[in-house]
Amino acid sequence: MIRQAQRDRYLFLNKKQDKVSYLPQGKTRKLSNPEESVQIQAYLSLIYKFGYPAEQIRVCEHIKIGSSSREADIVVYEDADCKTPLIIVECKKPKISAAGFYEAIDQGFSYAAATHAKYVWTIAGKKSAAFKVMPGKIKERHKNRIRRIPTYKQSRKSKTVVRRKWEGLKNHAILGDTLLFSVVLILSTLLLSKVAAEYHDWIYERTTFLWEDYGMNELWIYNLIISLASLFSLFFGALFMRSHRMFGVQKGKKRTMLFIIGMILLIPAWYVGTSEPDALWWTLDSFKSREYPIWTYLWPYIKSIPFQFFAVYALIWLASKAEGR
Repeated sequence: MIRQAQRDRYLFLNKKQDKVSYLPQGKTRKLSNPEESVQIQAYLSLIYKFGYPAEQIRVCEHIKIGSSSREADIVVYEDADCKTPLIIVECKKPKISAAGFYEAIDQGFSYAAATHAKYVWTIAGKKSAAFKVMPGKIKERHKNRIRRIPTYKQSRKSKTVVRRKWEGLKNHAILGDTLLFSVVLILSTLLLSKVAAEYHDWIYERTTFLWEDYGMNELWIYNLIISLASLFSLFFGALFMRSHRMFGVQKGKKRTMLFIIGMILLIPAWYVGTSEPDALWWTLDSFKSREYPIWTYLWPYIKSIPFQFFAVYALIWLASKAEGR
């Protein structure tokens, strides 16, 4: 396997100079190190037996634990950019004691806890132990023991399409924040529209003079709904996203920022409502004739959602650029 690895340029040995180089990383170590033969064995097994791309394997990788820095023997990453650790591999000399082997397992788990890796593999000659890290149970060593670490294909298949999309979404901070804010806004509008439709007679009885003397129509109620939904979204953001770049501004600028956010939320929905091509859409008779009166408020708002979404996205993007993120 070593000869094959040298032909494939995954490994380079120079016995005269007592050196071994792990490619394509380019990490060079002393061949005479007591643990080096085991590390070479594990490295090549990851490539040829388990199928992991060499570009996603790092040897002697620095791990930060608190204020100190340690060195894991091998770290296998999920991604080609080597940002998300998947497997921590600890390699020990073949004749290690049982106590030393279990200590190496604990060492691997400490690195997994620091990096959020999903698997730990400890190998010492013919001794081998693999574990799946259980979230919240970093000290578990029995229920999480597995026969062997997953192959590259298995690690890819273990993620469904939905899960991969969700993880990608979580890594896209701006898009994730925009979706969260938009969901709050949509649900607020839906709830207020439902209330307005159910209590329409009550509203009409108390505002009859506005309908008769000032030409009030359903557009007035629609504008009130989207205004209240925007205010509720601002309240949600200020309360639960106070550390967010949109809300974490200086006190002197906070009112200005909240006003800008409010206008960005409100203007797309207001514009779509006032631009409704059906001249009779907002009349009282049309409202009463519909099988689902709530549709009077929801349909114009639904048409405004894409504009609102991109407006919120642009605002968060600009705020992040202003912070140099």
